Amino acid sequence: MHPFGSSLLLLLLLLLPFATVNGAFLSNLNATCFRCICDASTGCSTSTTCRQSYCGPFSISRAYWMDAGRVVLPADEPSRWGAFEDCANDYDCATGIVTQYMEKYGTDCNGDGLVDCVDYTMLHVNGGPRCQGALGGTFASRFYQCLRAGKRDSSRTFG
Repeated sequence: MHPFGSSLLLLLLLLLPFATVNGAFLSNLNATCFRCICDASTGCSTSTTCRQSYCGPFSISRAYWMDAGRVVLPADEPSRWGAFEDCANDYDCATGIVTQYMEKYGTDCNGDGLVDCVDYTMLHVNGGPRCQGALGGTFASRFYQCLRAGKRDSSRTFG
């Protein structure tokens, strides 16, 4: 084998586990998961007002937004006054905030050996460093009901 080829092969073998982990990690963060987090958070309300410093359909705080890398609407600037609120109140932009947060903190929060929508929701509610806290109350009821309905819908065959 050519010396350059063996170096390239070694590099690919070293990087492959990381690509696989990251690919599997976000593969479960899909439209159903976003919808269920959103539904449990606010009923997916797109009200443009922030309540007690939490904004948008996912009920995102400024600290969460900052931790996620200050995602903003296209052609906006993170330093602009109101950029956080405008993004958090826009469903598509808010999903970008949530995605960035999950990419940063993604882990198996409930210890079941999988990183799935339940883990992403635990991260969303409890925060990255302490995501192990159980989901509870009305939020948990709404989330699990939505998730069950989403699984039923996705298992149907159409033809």
